Amino acid sequence: MKETRVAVQEDIMGWIDSGDQDAQPKRIMWVTGPAGTGKTAILGTIADTCKKKGTLAASFFFSAFSGLVDRRTKRCLVPTLAFQLMEHDGAGGTREHVLSLIARDQGMIFTKNLEGQFTAMVLNPLLSRTQEHERSGRAAPRVIIIDGLDECDIVQNDPADPAHARAQAPVRRKEDDQREILSLLLLAATNPSFPFRILIASRPEVTIRDFFATDGKVWTRELFLDEKYDPDADIALFYDAKFSTICRRLGIRPEEWPGKGVKLILVRNASGQFIYAATVVRYIEGSPHSLSPQSQSSNKPSTPHQRLQYILGQQWAGPPHNPLEALDALYRLILEACPDPELSMKWLRAARIEHSGSKGDHLPVWLLRLVLEVSPGEEQYALGPLSSLLSTQISEENSLKPYSFYHKSFLDFIVDPIRCGKRFLTREEPLIWLAQRSFQTLDKHLEDVARHSGHHRYLRLLLSIGELRKSSFQTVVPYILASDLQKWAAAWAEWYQNQDNGRLWELIVRMLEVLHHGCWPLLCRSSCRLSTRKVMDVLKANGWKLPSFTQVLRREWDGDCSRYEDLMPPSDD
Repeated sequence: MKETRVAVQEDIMGWIDSGDQDAQPKRIMWVTGPAGTGKTAILGTIADTCKKKGTLAASFFFSAFSGLVDRRTKRCLVPTLAFQLMEHDGAGGTREHVLSLIARDQGMIFTKNLEGQFTAMVLNPLLSRTQEHERSGRAAPRVIIIDGLDECDIVQNDPADPAHARAQAPVRRKEDDQREILSLLLLAATNPSFPFRILIASRPEVTIRDFFATDGKVWTRELFLDEKYDPDADIALFYDAKFSTICRRLGIRPEEWPGKGVKLILVRNASGQFIYAATVVRYIEGSPHSLSPQSQSSNKPSTPHQRLQYILGQQWAGPPHNPLEALDALYRLILEACPDPELSMKWLRAARIEHSGSKGDHLPVWLLRLVLEVSPGEEQYALGPLSSLLSTQISEENSLKPYSFYHKSFLDFIVDPIRCGKRFLTREEPLIWLAQRSFQTLDKHLEDVARHSGHHRYLRLLLSIGELRKSSFQTVVPYILASDLQKWAAAWAEWYQNQDNGRLWELIVRMLEVLHHGCWPLLCRSSCRLSTRKVMDVLKANGWKLPSFTQVLRREWDGDCSRYEDLMPPSDD
């Protein structure tokens, strides 16, 4: 849309037109940002602008949504770039070089690996005519554009892939192909005779991010689509234009509908992501048949006003049909790309668990890592592929906060059974998993809680576990019985003696309540009696005064405080 994304376009065009004036020029630009921030739209506009100016050498737009496998894999990348370079007015001898090569080996070049194709059909022809360009004067700076690199996928056992012909070819991952493409582009960019700059756009996925942070760091300028480019202002402009069009079509005065307040809500809900705004507007506009008598007689919203109201109420109710399907399709695609989508979903939902008495107060990153990681690196395994939806590269300072999600509508998506589909988890399921993992990792809790002074956060964790339904809690019992409760109790009792912290007493009492959870009033399960006795024996050995059976029953009968309220830590005397 005209007059939007002006600043970011100016930055990119300025880089393209600047040439190699610096001693160490940044010949690659990586445009990145969360899903839905408009990377493809921006690069499409840049490609159109450069084509009009005569500075576009070639482009390739990967697309995971495309029905053509050639847009989802690397198979046609090099031939597409070579063909465009051949057709370019300033390509010189590139056309003759490539056509001669194809005729000479009878098309066998297309069966070679990516590096062989790139060197033969792109790099060598361009380098062979460098001196010709130097004799004719400095040529206008040109650019090769590669968009959606993160959407480049792999087709295993593809007969058209040269690797398929090799016996016992190792199984490749899409990340292997993405890194291979980046390595070839870097090889070209670092050659002083290579005449083009390279513009790449992708989400900040782990493999791509690591490449630009290591091998490509010196040669790359990173442009992250964040608040610096004021996306809210562009989204507001987009809404203004689209609503004006709808108003003209329906004969409504723009100052009467939808109103500034509504547009502000829509801007805020977009969270800087244009995909939300575009999807919402498409839904509100409706199809050409949306205002037919038949559609208006149904119970589905049909007029633009009804559709707008439906969108505004979307966060509160799960509809029988989904006006945000395009956005949800993107989210589902990203989730299914994870190595273990079910595990990723559990981590996501666990990150949003909150105690009923503290709405909006989610567990911090350090605590979730502490209780959920049963093996080192599991967090990155589960959440790393989702780096376009939430921040996964977290500093020590930011680990004190909950996970930061880029887009509000994604949080709405994961808690909506209709929108989320087969990966949906009820609130109880991640809570059960959190409780199970908490007892699996029990013996390492104290050190990290002490290091972060996180007693109150740990208490919130135990309070959340205590909200499990009694029937669900039975699935946690085997993990409780397998945990080392004596070691846990001994560590906390010893720490209490050194700290004399009332919060530590509360933690121990809360753990006893968790162990008792799932029991009937005045009637404990055998597993509860066994687990509770393990903790009580340790506390008694450390000088704690245990409540009598009568005191416990009285407290539970009263019901207004913990049944272990009379548990007393050792006194100074």
